[in-house]
Amino acid sequence: MITEPPGAPRARVLGRIADHLVARQAGHPLRVAVDGVTAAGKTTFARELAAALTARGRTAIHLSMDGFHHPRAHRHRQGRDSAAGYYADAYDFPTFAGTVLDPLGPGGDRRYRERVIDLASDTAVDEPPVTAAEDAVLVVDGSFLQRDLAGRWDEVVFVDTALEVALGRGTRRDAGAFGGVEHAARAFEQRYHAASRRYLAEVRPRSGATIVVGNDDVSRPVLHRIGGQDGAAVRLFSYGTLQLPGVQVEHFGRVLTGDPDALPGHRQDWVTITDPSVVAASGTGRHPIVRPTGDPADTTEGTVLTLTTAELAAADLYEVDDHRRTHVRLVSGTGAWVYLATR
Repeated sequence: MITEPPGAPRARVLGRIADHLVARQAGHPLRVAVDGVTAAGKTTFARELAAALTARGRTAIHLSMDGFHHPRAHRHRQGRDSAAGYYADAYDFPTFAGTVLDPLGPGGDRRYRERVIDLASDTAVDEPPVTAAEDAVLVVDGSFLQRDLAGRWDEVVFVDTALEVALGRGTRRDAGAFGGVEHAARAFEQRYHAASRRYLAEVRPRSGATIVVGNDDVSRPVLHRIGGQDGAAVRLFSYGTLQLPGVQVEHFGRVLTGDPDALPGHRQDWVTITDPSVVAASGTGRHPIVRPTGDPADTTEGTVLTLTTAELAAADLYEVDDHRRTHVRLVSGTGAWVYLATR
């Protein structure tokens, strides 16, 4: 069983998630939720993820659920401090689904709304719809995104931040708006995080997410899981050191099961690895690397490994930045992830 993974530099974790999303071909704009408790760091994470996607050549659309709140009178109809009110009345999920998720989903016309309310002035906004590129990636940050909108996302990133850490962040951030740290802390305890606790208990969003990132330490987040919900299995085609039992035990805590296969239209080359942890685990600084040629006569032999989504996250961080994970079809007809040359 895989041990608790260590944190990694923030840009590296964001880059690996961006690689995963870029490799997804949904046939329509990819709809990605960035979910988490209040003050988990969702908005910052979503903004940086959108920038990483743009750097990889994909059109990224970053929206916030702040633009899809209900009007203030509706949000506070159960009381300004009501946790039940925040949980039930804060966001206009039906409007968001109808004006964003549905048009960007299968069969949609790709015309979406960027917002329906200006939160600061509590004023309705009626702006013309925007047309998304067919290969765009929509990144949406907000709370409770797996409750009313369950099953309507293509990927869900859960920003997993401990409530006590989020409380500290939130009270510092919102002290000015609430008239001091004590008042902000009271609002979080009574309203925002009370609602968040209910969401965690009722929906279990960490289990339902397809990507889980520990964000207690924002400089070194932890990539806990990627590629599917809790309990999912994924296939990874390895032509290099991940086939070695010693490397598997070092990074996954077990020897993986696998079947021989081959990748057509790709040619193997070699790269020198300088990361000391990778060299120590593999026993060599000379690693194979594969590049597409488009020639079906070029074939790379290897093994299809079956991994958990936690193990795929560990593999993402084992592989150096010369490799980028993408999805391919093998000689056997099996679809699998593989690490190819970045350039």
